[in-house]
Amino acid sequence: MPRRVIAGRPVGELEAEVLRRLWTISAPVTGKQLQAQFADRALAYTTLMTVLARLVGKGLVERVPDGRVMRFRAAGDPDELTAQAIGQLLASARDPRAVLAHLVEDIDDPALAADLAAILDRARRT
Repeated sequence: MPRRVIAGRPVGELEAEVLRRLWTISAPVTGKQLQAQFADRALAYTTLMTVLARLVGKGLVERVPDGRVMRFRAAGDPDELTAQAIGQLLASARDPRAVLAHLVEDIDDPALAADLAAILDRARRT
């Protein structure tokens, strides 16, 4: 089974597929509702719930209580999840400024560097 990385966290193929399907759904869903999204393949409810529990543990999926029912949603879109992972790494760094400096120094895309400069400029003005 191929491994994937989402927001810096290794996920299996089924975990990645569950996330892809959650990203296409606008509201939190129950396990049964999500299972119905897998009509194209046989997926046992217990397997899906195990995968959801693992994704919750990795911080990629959130549980949303709804009365006596538990619903699930992605903890963010792929870019939001990546930003959260970077934020967690920065928070754990001994010197977050040095980490950011290394990242910025390694940017070799002039358009990306210009975008970053514009974002920083806007942040300074607010």
